[in-house]
Amino acid sequence: MTDTDAGSTDDIVAETVELLKSFELTEYEAKCFVALARIGQGTAKEASEVADVPQARVYDCMETLQDRGLVDVQQSKPRQYRGSDSDDALDTIERRVDRKLERLQELLPQLREGERGDDGGEIWVTDGSDEVAERMATLVEATTDEVMLAVAALDLLTDDLLDALAAAADAGVDVTVGSPDGTIRERVTERVADATVVETWTWWETVPIRNGAVSSVLMTDGEALLVSADAPTELPSVRTHRAVWTDSGEAPLVGMMRPLLANAIRGEVEGTAAV
Repeated sequence: MTDTDAGSTDDIVAETVELLKSFELTEYEAKCFVALARIGQGTAKEASEVADVPQARVYDCMETLQDRGLVDVQQSKPRQYRGSDSDDALDTIERRVDRKLERLQELLPQLREGERGDDGGEIWVTDGSDEVAERMATLVEATTDEVMLAVAALDLLTDDLLDALAAAADAGVDVTVGSPDGTIRERVTERVADATVVETWTWWETVPIRNGAVSSVLMTDGEALLVSADAPTELPSVRTHRAVWTDSGEAPLVGMMRPLLANAIRGEVEGTAAV
């Protein structure tokens, strides 16, 4: 084995141990399981040498791993330990995770004692280009009737957002996308075949957009709304996006933006958009 191969193996071992620790294994337990995965089966002494875990601790780790269904023990002298094969181990871990998720699904709804008072809808703020694009995709994924999107920043048009738009259109949702940027319109047309794509300049004078300009306006089902704008960062010449959004149709901002957005992109379709 070359030094390069050894380094690669060490990296794989280290990453596997860290991942197993995220599923509630201790570091020693994870190292012991990985050791067995490497040697197939062996004694506590052999596992200790491969895992770099004190032999006295290996016995306790193997007992815990056996209780978890990840290790088999042969009552010989000395005892032999064998790890579950990778598919069985993954199935065992998945079942444990699924049980915990199912329990969380039962518990979390019980924590909310009742609806809090609402003075007309809550407005939230999201910072960062990736975060804004992710929030847009999430809002689109939840829609059942209509998506209206005006967007002028290409970096917001992520694969996840395009996939969400395509899935919505495939499900029969009325998807309309407007943009002043020809590249954006082409990309949406290619990826979202059933969407209506139009050119609109309602919020923009130039492309690329000016610093501080609106970068996108999204409304779904006439209730959820997101408005983002170009924003500076602490790094020179690096820009990002900041958005305000709500999933409550009671928010006054929704009522104000609904007709403006509809005219900006629906009007283009019908030939009645304001100049």
